[in-house]
Amino acid sequence: MDHLLFLLKKILGDFLTPVPLTLLLLLLALPSLLRRKNRWFGVLCVVSAGALLFVSSYAPLSHRWMAGLETRYPAYEQGTMTPQYIAVLGSWHQTVDDQPLTSQLSSTAVVRLAEGIRIYRMNPGSRLIFTGYHGLATDPVAYPDKLRELALALGVPDGDILTFVGPRDTAEEVLLIANLFAGTNLVVVTSAAHMPRSMALFRGAGLDPVPAPTGHMSKPTRRWWTLPNGGTLAHTDAWIHEQLGMQWARLMGQSRQE
Repeated sequence: MDHLLFLLKKILGDFLTPVPLTLLLLLLALPSLLRRKNRWFGVLCVVSAGALLFVSSYAPLSHRWMAGLETRYPAYEQGTMTPQYIAVLGSWHQTVDDQPLTSQLSSTAVVRLAEGIRIYRMNPGSRLIFTGYHGLATDPVAYPDKLRELALALGVPDGDILTFVGPRDTAEEVLLIANLFAGTNLVVVTSAAHMPRSMALFRGAGLDPVPAPTGHMSKPTRRWWTLPNGGTLAHTDAWIHEQLGMQWARLMGQSRQE
C-alpha cells in the first residue's frame, strides 16, 4: 500500500504541472476543432492552454509566488547554538564516467552541498549528513555516496560525513533523521522553496531543527515588460510541486504547521 501511495504521489506531482496540462488541453482541443458543432470547446481549450503557458512562464508573477515560499525562513547565520549535525537533504544524480562530479549531480544538489559545507566550516566539530535514494537501478553509486565523493573532493574529512541510502522522498528522509538524531543540535539544508514543507515535516516528526535555506529562485521584479521564458516555467513548476507536496503531507498527517 505504501508503495502504491508513493507512486500515486509521483504521478500526480508530475502530471499536475504546466507543461503536461498544456499538452492535455491541446489534445482535448484537436477533435473539437475538427467538428464544427463543438468547435467552441476546442477554441476554449486552446485559449486556456495559451493562458496557462503564459502565466506559468511570466517572471513577475512566478517570482511573486515563489517568494511567498522562499522568504519564510531567513538565511543561516551563526548563532549561540553550535550544531552537531548538518543534514543536507537529497536531490538527484546520474553517474556518467566522462563527466566531472559537479555535472553528475543536479545543480540543486551542488548548491545544497555548497551551503552545507559553508555551515560545516563555520562550526568546527560538526558533521554532515547525506540522505537520499539510490536513483536509477543501473547506477553503480547511490545519491548520498555521490554527494560524499564531491564533499571529499572539496576537502571535507571522511570521518565528518554520514551517509544514509534509502529514503525516497523528503518525508522518508525526515523520519530517518528523526529516528537517529532526535535530541541533537541539528541544521537542515535544502532549497529555499522546499524549506517550508521540510520544516512542517520535521515538526510533524517531533523535531525543530535550524533551517538553512539556499538556492533561492525568486528575484525582485524590476520591470513588468518582459517576455515569458523557459527558466521561469521551471520555477513555476517547482512552486506547484511544493504546493502539491504540502497538501499531500497534510492529507497523510505527516506535517505540522507553526
